[in-house]
Amino acid sequence: MIVREGIQLPADGVVVKNSDITTDESAMTGETDPLKKDTLDICVEKRNQIIADGGKNNAGHHDVPSPILMSGTKVLTGEGKMLILVVGDKSCEGKIETLLRSNTNDATPLQ
Repeated sequence: MIVREGIQLPADGVVVKNSDITTDESAMTGETDPLKKDTLDICVEKRNQIIADGGKNNAGHHDVPSPILMSGTKVLTGEGKMLILVVGDKSCEGKIETLLRSNTNDATPLQ
């Protein structure tokens, strides 16, 4: 799938081609900072470089980009391509929708 600035992702997948993709995952994770995305090989290379430089314990969670794109999130900048892995009820957004639709009236421990 082609990924462009401004689209809301319809499925879960991984980045296979990247040109400065950042996403807003606040709707799914609550993370308010834009998150940089890159291909898996670049992410692994960046992580290995941090470890080789002795920064394993000093690296922040945003120092290594992620290759994962989640449904329901918005692309803020960049463009590229993603390989779709999961759609529908099995996707991140689908699982949340399924939980919200389930109408269980189970008694809570306090009840």
